[in-house]
Amino acid sequence: MRSKRRNPLITLFLAAAIVCLMTGCTKTAAEAEAPAGTAAQAEAPAGTSGHEKAEEYLFNYYGIEPGQELTLENVNGMLGAVGGEPIKAEALSDGAVIEAGIKLAGLDELAQSYLNDAVPDKAAKVLEANGILTEEEYVPYVACAADLELYAADKPFDVETFLYRCLEIAGKGRHYLGRVTDADLMEEMRAVLDSMSIFDNWELDALGTELVMDGIVTGYGLKYAGYDARFLDAYTLKYSHSDYQHAIQLVGLLRSEGMDAYVQIEPKVSIYEYLKEWGTPAAPSPTYAVQQTDNGRYLCYSVEYDLMIEFDSADDKEKFHGLIETYAKKYDDRVDENGNVTAKLLAESWWQPLYSSGTPMRNGEFQEMIDNTIYDRTGKYSIHTFTLTEGADAVVDKVGEIAPELTMSPFKVYVNPAFVRYITGEDHQ
Repeated sequence: MRSKRRNPLITLFLAAAIVCLMTGCTKTAAEAEAPAGTAAQAEAPAGTSGHEKAEEYLFNYYGIEPGQELTLENVNGMLGAVGGEPIKAEALSDGAVIEAGIKLAGLDELAQSYLNDAVPDKAAKVLEANGILTEEEYVPYVACAADLELYAADKPFDVETFLYRCLEIAGKGRHYLGRVTDADLMEEMRAVLDSMSIFDNWELDALGTELVMDGIVTGYGLKYAGYDARFLDAYTLKYSHSDYQHAIQLVGLLRSEGMDAYVQIEPKVSIYEYLKEWGTPAAPSPTYAVQQTDNGRYLCYSVEYDLMIEFDSADDKEKFHGLIETYAKKYDDRVDENGNVTAKLLAESWWQPLYSSGTPMRNGEFQEMIDNTIYDRTGKYSIHTFTLTEGADAVVDKVGEIAPELTMSPFKVYVNPAFVRYITGEDHQ
């Protein structure tokens, strides 16, 4: 880990405050005891559990170059890139950065409440309890940051991690339910899954219906951007399924294998043609419906989900395929003559599961495909359909013909071999 320059105005132990003020010391107690480059200096910053890739995230999503010297000009450049207000002070200090970050997070009013006339000493008590000194103008912001565990006096102040965490609070970072190792993640997942229902978008529904009826695609998924995980592609897999218990068991499987990861559920409505030979469809519900189109054919609307998983390492991402092959995929030798599963698999495992990566996989069995993504005019809703690379042009041409006002973005994705076999019709397993 690269060594960062620390701004010392806050990172002082209260016990050392008088000595520091008399001698002009500019380091924390920990830094004063350790020479540059030692373990004490490289210790993980406060509140960074699960946020180790802050610099990588800021670079990928906001173009902020890592490793910058922490000057006032550079920090203001970072704030500008993420939509924050510049620091107006003449000199850079921890307190100034924290004030800017708290405002970026949308917590300005909360911070100001620490100076409420009815409780005028709230901020001072927080700072005293946490062993923090700061300039008077930053007191409420630093106190607020300490209470929210965005800052601690006994840890080095990592500016990039602090800004990233403020972005998360503002809804501009990762969106996630939790981490695999969180004790309550399964409960959080169940609450989200049980709240999902069919949603629609008139603009994209009309386009999607025409694409299916004309045979350009067999189906598509409708999604809403408000649920986007905004994960780092290099570590992320998108796992698509419909059964709720399967998602919960899959996360339990990852935990049993010693893996950790961010987890987000992105609801989607899967839309495809319902054929008459399938018989009478199930009764409609908030998550399932079959509707007749103008030409007398039928479309099925079924709520499914993309389980977004950002692993802590690229190695764990690669291992996922083996876990699915072992624990969550049907093969002929895993079912009896009636199709009943005989192997010990996760609930509702599929013959041809679908999981994909936005970046190439080391596993050569993963094949490049195209996620044909079409946005409504707000950019908030989108439909997605996977095609082989050579089939993408037909989708592009058809969309350009019937809905030229809409934006289409074909994205390269790398898809697991079983789903490729499904698309090509090569095999049922």
